[in-house]
Amino acid sequence: MMGGESFAVLIVEPGRARMCRFNVELRGETLWATTTAELARRMGSARPEIVAVAGSLEVATELADDLRRRGIAESVFLITPAQDGEPTPTGQIRVILPNHVQAMKPEVLIERLIRAVLSVQARTPVSPLTGLPGSPVLRNTVEQRIAAGEQFVFLYLDIDNFKAFNDVYGFGHGDIAIRTLGHEVVEAVKALGSATDLCVHIGGDDYAIITTADRALALAQRIIEGFDQKAAELYSEEARRLGYIETQSRRGEPERYPIMTVSVGGVDTGRRRVASYLELAEIAAEVKGYAKALEGSRFVMDRRRD
Repeated sequence: MMGGESFAVLIVEPGRARMCRFNVELRGETLWATTTAELARRMGSARPEIVAVAGSLEVATELADDLRRRGIAESVFLITPAQDGEPTPTGQIRVILPNHVQAMKPEVLIERLIRAVLSVQARTPVSPLTGLPGSPVLRNTVEQRIAAGEQFVFLYLDIDNFKAFNDVYGFGHGDIAIRTLGHEVVEAVKALGSATDLCVHIGGDDYAIITTADRALALAQRIIEGFDQKAAELYSEEARRLGYIETQSRRGEPERYPIMTVSVGGVDTGRRRVASYLELAEIAAEVKGYAKALEGSRFVMDRRRD
């Protein structure tokens, strides 16, 4: 949690729920909800990164399942009351809370939640939005493989026309688009990859895959086919009929933006020797930029040799 960032905490209590968004100084606002429908509206405008449940394990599990069905659980650390020695359910962080959470000072509760999240992130640096490893894991893996003289293919992916979609439909829908691409990346590697492949959520709508030369093309094609099919479903019926949305460009002028697609740039270290992670990232960004300049979803492999 770097300076200037904030996080939202959803606290579920008997009969009501409250959403609090805090910055690192723990100043923030509270949004109260007394019904499930009202809570759903609140979560649409302030997606929680942390969920604290003041209740039983059954209540916590039911909430987690509901969030997962709605596509939100992937971005939530679920924190539930725990007793010493109790097992920790998969995908949850356990924090020992007093019986009467409502009586706890807000700053004490938030401190405990922060410590729990940071302890998990320190053990496994992952993206809170997708649950995939982040850029530190990518850097370490690339540098280790380069040092060992391994040959691998680095795929760099991102979403075309994502900013326009995010501007029109809001960051909540933008998160769904990001998770949609992440899902396709993971499913493609599960189906076509190997145990040594790595999927990484670099940040925003950027992803990376480390794989082998014989699998790169099939992985890219599988991801493109899957994302192209699902991306259109994220738009309104009118936008799907027109094939575009309209919003202001970076110059402040009205502009039409097609349905989102995905661009994939590939670098094969067996064809072109790479000396460092930074050099690899620069080459991959250049190749992906070429793919983005083409219409529709594209996979472009760097064909240059040493």
